Amino acid sequence: MDLVGKAKRVRIYLNEEDRVGRSWAPEAILGFLRGEGAQGASVFRGVEGFGATGVMHVSHLPDVARKLPIVVEWVDRPDRVERLLAHLKGMVPHGFITVDDTEIVLYEPYPVRELPKALTAGDIMKREVTSVARDTPVRRVVELMLGREYRTVPVLDDGAPVGIISNGDLVQRGGLGVRLELLASLDKPDIHDVLERLATGGKVAADVMTPAPVTVGAATPLPRVAEVMAHRRLKRLPVVDDRGKCVGMVSRVDLLRTAARGFPGGEEKPWEPGLAGDTPLSEVMRRDVPVVFPDTPLPEIFQAIISTRLHRALVVDAERRVLGLVTDADLLDRLTPSLRPSALRSLMHRLPFAHPTKGELSTEHHATARRAADLMTTDVPTAPESALLSTAIGAMLRGNQKVLAVVDGSGRLAGIVDRADLLHGLVSSGGLDQGAAPRPG
Repeated sequence: MDLVGKAKRVRIYLNEEDRVGRSWAPEAILGFLRGEGAQGASVFRGVEGFGATGVMHVSHLPDVARKLPIVVEWVDRPDRVERLLAHLKGMVPHGFITVDDTEIVLYEPYPVRELPKALTAGDIMKREVTSVARDTPVRRVVELMLGREYRTVPVLDDGAPVGIISNGDLVQRGGLGVRLELLASLDKPDIHDVLERLATGGKVAADVMTPAPVTVGAATPLPRVAEVMAHRRLKRLPVVDDRGKCVGMVSRVDLLRTAARGFPGGEEKPWEPGLAGDTPLSEVMRRDVPVVFPDTPLPEIFQAIISTRLHRALVVDAERRVLGLVTDADLLDRLTPSLRPSALRSLMHRLPFAHPTKGELSTEHHATARRAADLMTTDVPTAPESALLSTAIGAMLRGNQKVLAVVDGSGRLAGIVDRADLLHGLVSSGGLDQGAAPRPG
């Protein structure tokens, strides 16, 4: 998705002495926004101003130089602003925040470049890590992970990772019964019922975690981090210091986002033949694409979505031109509430969509969202199969989807790639060095 169009502008007014914990407040705010996938933010230092105290702060008075006004400005999609604003409000120690509508008329991101050896896991990791202890109740784990972009938490013992809890761990061993993405789509009473059921189960983090997690050192070069994640099929890794203490988390999307933004310092240079970015999408895409048509009814949509690990299906016309996308979360969000129990059973157990009661059959008959056209989103990034990875990574990250539709020279669907496919392409095409080995958990 192109970022051009309607957007929100957030301004956070601080002064130079404000801090969040031990960090300088603007630095902490930028770190949080970067870790949550925000499109970009800047910090501006004022030369004069006053706030609620009425005290004038000016740059030419030495005794107040450390209290100059600071403005953090962030422009992004309205949905992302809405998702992150509550956390930002809790971070700001003093000052005030404004939000206003704006319009982006030009958005030309820097070209994608290969992951340089100079950058390490510590350079791109998310430093504010949500973690739990061995005895943290599973209900609390789920509450911490709900609504977050990164749905994985490390389990720490005296600061060192002894386990990690993912979506799959909660479903397979925690008794959650529904992936977090789907749980977030339910109404609050339904979510409350799920959390209450977890509380009565009595399980704690140690009961559901994957022990001895793979970790990387903060000094591990990014190419090696990418190789570990691709070959072990991991979405996220804890980052540890020389003492084995957790100092951050690095994700697959962090690596792809770094490659898509260019890097501070150093000269810009084009992709060189033989490096990962010169690999065409046709060599990394999957051709077994789950597809439906605009008039496809609910049962067949469910069957397409549960047929692969992608949890989604592309909507195409008779000529196989991409019209939209339907995800499992879209289904739950847009279905009539009384149909959601059957929908959850189908999605979680990969079973055909069935209606065991006459009431549900009657509800479906009167529901407005009964076809793919009623449920799909048209926000689907696409790229030609001849496009290079260097172009495809940027195209996917500019959108709000986790997949990229690949089309042939006539604009017809040829395949699909997700983040794992792109990262695997970077690694397998020879553009990443071996570097240091990962630390054992």
